[in-house]
Amino acid sequence: MQLQEIASVTVQGITRTVEGLTRFAKLERVLAGVCLLIPAFLIWFDHGTIRGSISAYYNMDQDQVFYFSLTVAAMLFLVNGVVKEKKVYNTILGVLLAGVVLFNHRDFPLVHNISAGGFFGGNAVVMVWFSSKKERWFKALMVAAIALAMAGCFFFGWITLFWAEWLSFGIIALHYILESWGVID
Repeated sequence: MQLQEIASVTVQGITRTVEGLTRFAKLERVLAGVCLLIPAFLIWFDHGTIRGSISAYYNMDQDQVFYFSLTVAAMLFLVNGVVKEKKVYNTILGVLLAGVVLFNHRDFPLVHNISAGGFFGGNAVVMVWFSSKKERWFKALMVAAIALAMAGCFFFGWITLFWAEWLSFGIIALHYILESWGVID
């Protein structure tokens, strides 16, 4: 093989790799958007019922909507952690979210609550801990919104856990989307 042919094959391989990563980044944005809409899907498919938490939808009539959508969200984290090897924390967050799906809050409250707390708390830690100094203030605001929503639920009774979780999912999805666009690190 001549040097020109080797260079051509190498350039083609790099181009295909870049195109694949670009498609994956677009897929991440779509999946993050789906994560943002999970609570709306649950309400829609549960005939407009707003339950106390997202986890409370595990036994709705069309429970496949609960299981499928949260499994997609868990896979978003798992795949991100595997594909972007430097982000092992996303693999852990994906496993925690899978724990929320696999262990319902009624039959397995301890495992479920540890998984849910680890998922939401872990996302908050990741957002701030793994950010550059110039972005830390923005990510700290995002985490503060999650903390305020959880405090509003657990300490002040302003909102139910459902709304606190939805806000948290929204912030996590926004973080994912901004990161995949390269707006934030």
